Amino acid sequence: MPRQDEQNKQIRDARSEQILQAAAQVFARRGMAAAKISDIAKEAGLSHGLVYHYFKSKEEIFTTLVKKASENSMDIIQQANQREGTPLQKLQWMTEQMIESIGSGEEVLLFLIMIQASTSDAVPEEVKETLKMSSPVEVTAPLIIAGQREGEIIQADPIQLTVTYYALIQGLAINKIQWQECPMPDPMMIINIFRKRGE
Repeated sequence: MPRQDEQNKQIRDARSEQILQAAAQVFARRGMAAAKISDIAKEAGLSHGLVYHYFKSKEEIFTTLVKKASENSMDIIQQANQREGTPLQKLQWMTEQMIESIGSGEEVLLFLIMIQASTSDAVPEEVKETLKMSSPVEVTAPLIIAGQREGEIIQADPIQLTVTYYALIQGLAINKIQWQECPMPDPMMIINIFRKRGE
């Protein structure tokens, strides 16, 4: 019996992931407000009813995607912070991971979902709460400040530097969605913007 339960869970997880991936495509094209469950079902190649079996509404799907995107980015930032090395080396590793995920196309739609989540009035209240609780700027700024203290990162307002960093990453993600052949820059090009030059 436990083996049967495990197989059922794997099927449920795979189906749920299939719906989420299809939804990311639909939300990216149509936006949260205009997307319909029927669009998501069609994209996933599933029946309307089956999608409702897994998710109560498109809002629940959107919220799940935002949480997933938020967890992914927080996970990378936390892994970077726990690595050996200087603050700039940690930032470089983090940048490599983000550019690789954008370049491979795996996570690129999640970047767009996050942008929609933070700019659209149509998003559910739960999404707004998730965004408030998990700001990548807040958790990355200490890394920038540590790099400034060690003389590796240019002296400027650390929040402004962190916002600039994420604007670059998000901009690359948007370019990749609009232009699939968009060449991704070497991570060092981004790091060098923040690197303090020798006097």
